[in-house]
Amino acid sequence: MESEGRLSGILDKVRKDEIMGIQIIDYNGVSPYAKTGTSNKVKQAGEDFQDTVIKCTGTSTQKAALYSDALMSYASPQTGESVNIYKAVNYSEENPLYVLKGLDADGNEFEEMVDASKINPNNCSFNELMVLNVETGHTSPSDYLRAVAVRANADADSYFEKVDYIAYAQEVMEDYKTLGNWDSYLAMDKWIQSLLEYTATNRI
Repeated sequence: MESEGRLSGILDKVRKDEIMGIQIIDYNGVSPYAKTGTSNKVKQAGEDFQDTVIKCTGTSTQKAALYSDALMSYASPQTGESVNIYKAVNYSEENPLYVLKGLDADGNEFEEMVDASKINPNNCSFNELMVLNVETGHTSPSDYLRAVAVRANADADSYFEKVDYIAYAQEVMEDYKTLGNWDSYLAMDKWIQSLLEYTATNRI
């Protein structure tokens, strides 16, 4: 079946990426999933940044920068990209600003500000999708893996590449429906609706 074959391919990509990613996390003692603590302190680039840089398992030369005080941290062994998400110091419900920092595919440090209220999930990067997940409370390991599965379906090489994540999520959801995987289908649908409700509210 086409749906079964496509879903199998997606899961293979997720397993490869996540198993290698977990090795990075275990090595550094940092979880790729959102923290449950209250620390939102934004570290300054500099000596602390260099102290947290580790070799990225699965790549020959690239390194990953994962911070233990970030709300969410993740890295790609394939591209070498690593991202840490923090609430900005001036964050508020009316001004949902987040700071993203880490290393790009070339190993260069980056830092950018993202306004969650202005993200369009029909045309956004994986990083922006993760900001939406944090802002809407989708921060469990299953939430993260769900987003990774959709990214694998989109075949987005970079965390910074913009795609229509809603469309690709709906494709995965339909595959679940075809295969009768109703728990995954309903979980995906609930996630999609939550993102769309948040973004629709902020466009009013």
